[in-house]
Amino acid sequence: MILFLRDQNNNTIVDLECWVKTAEDNKDYKYIELSVTVDIFYYSVFLLTNPDKQSEIIRDFSDIQELRGWLWEVYFNGQRSDPDKYADVLAKLREMLKTVANKYDLSYVED
Repeated sequence: MILFLRDQNNNTIVDLECWVKTAEDNKDYKYIELSVTVDIFYYSVFLLTNPDKQSEIIRDFSDIQELRGWLWEVYFNGQRSDPDKYADVLAKLREMLKTVANKYDLSYVED
């Protein structure tokens, strides 16, 4: 599943992909993986056009950029990544991104 945050011109600021991955060396081992990209150009434009919220934006988007760390260090808290938790992980990611989208009047999109 790919989750996006987009500006009013439909430019993608955040591209987050979450999926169940199979280990290359062990086809029986599956785990949840996460990749986040914050597009530096559109993020910068968004940041510069919101001077009164810049500190909040920097903090919130830094947290988004670190969601892979959240998955492993907070959600699974050092335990084995369980693919059966995929729906719950996805629900939490959706909630986090929708909160940021609502806060800054961005579009939340799924693909």
